[in-house]
Amino acid sequence: MASIVRLAATGAAATIVATAAFLPAGWSPMPDGSSTGAAGVTRLVADVPPPVAMPTSYPYQPELEVVPDDPTDASINRGVIPYDEIAPRLNGLMDASDRISVQVVGESALGRDIHLVTLTEKENRGQTTKQANFREMIKQNPAAAARNRALASQYKVPIWFNANIHGNEWEGTDAVLDYIEYLATAPWDEVDELMQGHRLYFTVTNNPDGRALGQRATADGFDANRDMITGATAEARIIRDLSGVIQPTYYVDLHGYTSVLQVEPCGPPHGENYEYDLFLPHAYAAALQVEQAVVDAKIPGNTYLDRTTNRVTTENTGNIRIPYRDIRSGWDDWPPIFTPQYVAYQGAVTTTVELPLGRVNPATDPRNAANSAVNIQVANVVVETSVDYVVGNRAALLSNQIEIFRRGVAGEPIETIPADVDPAAVPAPNEWAEIWDEIDVYPTEIPRAYVIPADGTQRSVTDAARLVDQLIANGVDVRRATAGFSAGGSTYPAGTYVVDMHQPLRGMANVLLADGSDISTRVPDMYDISAWSLALLWGADVDAVGDTTDPALEVELEPVAEAAATGSVPAAGSYLELATGGAAEYQAINALLESGVPVSAFEDGSAILGPDAASHAAAVEVAERYGVAFSASDGSRLAAEESAGLGAMRVAYSGGAEERVTLQRLGFDDLVNVTSAALQSGAVSLDGVDVLWIGGTLNFSGAQAGGRAKVQAYLDAGGGVVGEGTAIASFANSFGLVTSTAVSGASGSNGILSVDPVEGGLLGTYPMETSFGYPAVWFTTLGANAVVEQRYAADDPFIAGHWREQSGRSQADAAGQASAVSAETDAGNRVLMFGSSMNFRTHPVGLYGQIARGLFWAGTEGAEVPVP
Repeated sequence: MASIVRLAATGAAATIVATAAFLPAGWSPMPDGSSTGAAGVTRLVADVPPPVAMPTSYPYQPELEVVPDDPTDASINRGVIPYDEIAPRLNGLMDASDRISVQVVGESALGRDIHLVTLTEKENRGQTTKQANFREMIKQNPAAAARNRALASQYKVPIWFNANIHGNEWEGTDAVLDYIEYLATAPWDEVDELMQGHRLYFTVTNNPDGRALGQRATADGFDANRDMITGATAEARIIRDLSGVIQPTYYVDLHGYTSVLQVEPCGPPHGENYEYDLFLPHAYAAALQVEQAVVDAKIPGNTYLDRTTNRVTTENTGNIRIPYRDIRSGWDDWPPIFTPQYVAYQGAVTTTVELPLGRVNPATDPRNAANSAVNIQVANVVVETSVDYVVGNRAALLSNQIEIFRRGVAGEPIETIPADVDPAAVPAPNEWAEIWDEIDVYPTEIPRAYVIPADGTQRSVTDAARLVDQLIANGVDVRRATAGFSAGGSTYPAGTYVVDMHQPLRGMANVLLADGSDISTRVPDMYDISAWSLALLWGADVDAVGDTTDPALEVELEPVAEAAATGSVPAAGSYLELATGGAAEYQAINALLESGVPVSAFEDGSAILGPDAASHAAAVEVAERYGVAFSASDGSRLAAEESAGLGAMRVAYSGGAEERVTLQRLGFDDLVNVTSAALQSGAVSLDGVDVLWIGGTLNFSGAQAGGRAKVQAYLDAGGGVVGEGTAIASFANSFGLVTSTAVSGASGSNGILSVDPVEGGLLGTYPMETSFGYPAVWFTTLGANAVVEQRYAADDPFIAGHWREQSGRSQADAAGQASAVSAETDAGNRVLMFGSSMNFRTHPVGLYGQIARGLFWAGTEGAEVPVP
């Protein structure tokens, strides 16, 4: 995680340099992926973890920690195994068998161990090393792997089951524990072929906090199965990191509940960056095999799909639901945010399995346990049949995984399956081809490289460093130019980052960095988000160069394990200025304010520190911590320009986990979560609050006049307000701060938009030209005190995502409309309204700086830096 901090001296000038991901000694990781120091401030750091330390031989059998009995565990009412009984069961199996290994691969938000179980035959150190070498060859030298006969016959094909990522979808855990016990204790002749030719991996419960609490989300309020490319949760990061270590050939994620067993593959739209001709045939054939096995099992109480009426019935119709066949829109594999869609980029066939029978209220209703019993039986069939499919198709699945990596390394264009393909023209299994038609075809183009400048031409050097670290954390090969070079008509200096797209995980690289596509006219609706580009939403400038069939860039590239150091501080004795182009700079400012150092800000948002020794020492500390770069100044700007002292602020916010985590990541550690009910009851107060963030609706009923009066008193004292969407517009209208009409894009619309910040305005100095909306909101019929700070682009504002036409709420209706508005009132209130979804699932981190800029502009002022 931490970079080496280099201290260099040239003459009288000493410079500190550090990476934006630097984690100081004594700081510890937080559940949201940031870190916290003694002051309690949560820090935004890029998460480039060390590889998960896998065993050097098998079995690996540590004594697992056993936690106290928890009679409140929600699993009990569901009739499934409570968390506190999982470790004892695994300890007992390790005592009884040498086929089972168990590792603690991480902790949940509340500190519960997350276990990875491995089942395989015994291996000595040399045999385990051999398997590791095979796995490395498959990914890094796939052409050689395809020719290696020893690998073909001796490689243990990895099969991975992940259970319970949604905490109140319990039964996958019980099913994999049943199967683990069978594999660990069955007569050897029943499992020898499986144990000798495969490794089976099981994350027994991916969300143990949610399991115990009886909630879908993690304990810190996030859906980990929407978090695979953002990594806000420890639970998702564990799957992310394990995916590159295990490199599964087959992956199953066990969920619930959809009334009838549902097994992917998905319907359209299909992710553009998959090698679908290699993925789909076995994904669909495996689903059909599971369907047949479940139908044949005739499990009492199970349900089935009547495909004629699309209704669920207890009559055995011979069918479960397979989205590719049965849901031709609305259950898609378009976004890589779900674990199976993410893990597929490792060359795996992957599937989400939704168990049938859901929850019943109250939780103590005995039907919950009855439903669980049925689901466990269904899941047992799914697990066993999936393994049988892999064993029966081992050679083909492994060959396809190798071929996916080979295409990436070779830089071949992604294969496009033509519409209405003739089933007889494709190799078996070819059942999929009878369904495939024009709406399934989603071709894409791969550039030769993505280029990320790291010099003064870069919008934000710190955002660029964080982006590089995020790519590396996701397994993408990032390199650095050792000399200047030209590409795509531009010239780049030495030190520029290059993502050469001739690499095994080129699908992963492209799905993270490509703009995406506007698929609004292709499908009527979407299951979840439709755009997510790190290149457009993470604050850094990224250039796509050439075509994948082009020659390599004419420059020597060196591999990097993390972003290079970015922080610097001039020699002591001068004023220090800090340009605020990225989130890291605002983290640094908050840390400086907490340490008691005066900081002033100019109208363009840049900050300045005094020439005193204490300010310099504090600057050195934050340069180490956040990788920010200060420049020397004589302080004359303080006399020539308007400036204001900044203050450490107490921030009240309405909303949920994403608001809290975003504010914490920006260094605002003194937070108060407010709701109308809590203000009315007196459970929370606005006393001492310096600025209010409106992320969720904050309105008051007639019976909550007391709560409204507390907000009015805050506003009467000149309190500032910043927020987003219809919630901030409603609040501002209700309290007479600035009038507007907030118009939302069509229901369900979401995606990346092109925006035009007003030059010289609050958002115009370090502008982001893209934003995200779910849905986009724009402000019309503005009051006299309103100032437009940003507009959606007048010409085609929608870049990527899904936004269907709807009268008055279409893409065209948003064009040129105000997407950010500021206002000042006679009472001294400052208001800033964003129409974008500024911190949606904490993903658009390039917008964090705008949030911080608005909060400091609207918030209470502090001590000023003295004029020289």
